[in-house]
Amino acid sequence: MRLLLVELARIRARRAIMVLVAGAFLLGAVFVGATLWTHRPVSDADLAQAQQQVERQTNSPMTQRELRRCERNPERYTGTSDAAACEENILPRVDWFLDRPVLNPPELVRDLSVALVLFLGVIAVLIGATMIGAEWSAGSVGTQLLFEPRRPRVWAAKAAAIALVAAAMAAAVFTLVWLSILAAYAVWSDEGLPSGFLRDLSLTGARGAAFVAVGGLAGYAVTMAVRHTVVVVGLMLAYSVIGEGLLRSFLPSVERYLVSNNALAWIQDGHTIRIYPRNCFDEISCRPKEIAMGLADAAVYFGLVAGAMLLVSLFVFNRRDVP
Repeated sequence: MRLLLVELARIRARRAIMVLVAGAFLLGAVFVGATLWTHRPVSDADLAQAQQQVERQTNSPMTQRELRRCERNPERYTGTSDAAACEENILPRVDWFLDRPVLNPPELVRDLSVALVLFLGVIAVLIGATMIGAEWSAGSVGTQLLFEPRRPRVWAAKAAAIALVAAAMAAAVFTLVWLSILAAYAVWSDEGLPSGFLRDLSLTGARGAAFVAVGGLAGYAVTMAVRHTVVVVGLMLAYSVIGEGLLRSFLPSVERYLVSNNALAWIQDGHTIRIYPRNCFDEISCRPKEIAMGLADAAVYFGLVAGAMLLVSLFVFNRRDVP
């Protein structure tokens, strides 16, 4: 416990990490500002006119005919066998006839939460890499081992401190973002939130905080092994910009094992991958192959990947000489 408190104090004393944490809160403010600006209220007259247009188009023979076709063959129109999804895909919505969409938290929660958590995950990787990379550069790791020679304890204390800081940062930013959005929704709309929404939102935030903590540990583990922060930054950029694109091009079957798909499955509590055939000639052969990924699949994936990285990091730290 004493070592953990020491490491937390070290993190707080590093300006670069405090800048990254401040950047995370600034990022949250940008998300809130952009969301509220693009979903700011429209006038009552515009809203009434849009609702009239929705009613006219919904009741039109063409729309109703298309809806019946979808209900007879939902897979062709929606990609699923659920006929109830036809109304969502076929029938017009008020947003279509407005200059900007109406603020609707249940519709925003998936995409906004995923984007926010992924950005926070990148910041957490940088926090983990910066913390231990700076210590290697300054030579403070060797000095610390003079006072506490048991390397596994030192390694574990640093890892725990990074995970706690990353998770707390993610939870705080996620909470502030959604409190701001829900406060604006309460002022702008007379409609209440659907039952269970706040519970689902809280679970999404908890999964997001866990994901960000794993990101911080990944940055820490790699930097502890290679001793250079720039290597982690380079690997992260190479994988996100080039790596997954190349893997998708040459190995379509690797989709289940990509970080992005598993991240979506974890944050969203499930994700469906659709792989479309490259050469097809009719409706049947052109149907995409669907791969369903659940929360447990993502948990096992990240548990194995993060566990392997941490074990390698600990092994290298125990074996290599410390200057």
